[in-house]
Amino acid sequence: MTEANPSEEQASDAADQKPRAPRHSVFLSATVEHFGGKKPTRHRVRDLSTGGLRIDQAAGFREGATVLVSVGALDAVGATVVWTRDSLAGLKFVEPIDPEAARAKAAVAPQPFRGQSRDLSVNAPTAGWVPNLNSPYRR
Repeated sequence: MTEANPSEEQASDAADQKPRAPRHSVFLSATVEHFGGKKPTRHRVRDLSTGGLRIDQAAGFREGATVLVSVGALDAVGATVVWTRDSLAGLKFVEPIDPEAARAKAAVAPQPFRGQSRDLSVNAPTAGWVPNLNSPYRR
């Protein structure tokens, strides 16, 4: 019986591991939905990649827990909590995501000023101070 050389074991372990996807430092927010009736929580995304993310304010997260994560413009994606340390947590997505899609800005329709119609086809004044007449921010 021969013993394996420790350096050979380390080399085979390194060959079995896939290289990590590149991490992108981002300034996004994420909503994490927990199973079991817990309310969704909001977090800041520190790093984002195709395979996962790192969030802060993750007190109460448990390693191995399954959650749903909504990042930026992406809808909920299944993820597993891989690690927690201090107030940080690392989550691994069930399926790879497109980080550029997460960074895309969501289109949000602007709210009309108080007293104005939502119908954009209505001819309203567009010059001078008249358009801001009913604006609470322009008094």
